[in-house]
Amino acid sequence: MSEPVTIRVPEASDFETLAALERQCFSDPWSESSLREMAASPHTRYLAAEYEGRIVGYCGAQVVLDEGDILRIAVDETVRRQGIGRALLAALWQCTPEICLWNLDVRAGNEAARALYCKNGFIPVGTRKNYYREPAEDAVLMRRKG
Repeated sequence: MSEPVTIRVPEASDFETLAALERQCFSDPWSESSLREMAASPHTRYLAAEYEGRIVGYCGAQVVLDEGDILRIAVDETVRRQGIGRALLAALWQCTPEICLWNLDVRAGNEAARALYCKNGFIPVGTRKNYYREPAEDAVLMRRKG
């Protein structure tokens, strides 16, 4: 990447792009209205990654007291493996210093995502059988100390 990625809170006009990323990245995409609702909650933190004037990724997390659950991380397939997911996670840690424990679920077969999470301090702590649909797949539960 020739210029740095900017991580920021999504603006109202960004949610159409976030929904498009959902459709590109997930077999069970959340709608634009669902994303807007989630982001409006006082218990969530959403961040967008902007590169060359366009949104290329985002993450969303639910925060309750001193625990956080990563709900989604999506990165445009045209710019994957260039540090955007890592930058989103780093920004999330920075804006939630109160979090002592992070949790997430990831498809067992999503090797790239699992590698990203392991490189960022997550360890597998369990499996949720048949957690995902379309296609059916187990989830690996991962945890990281804040």
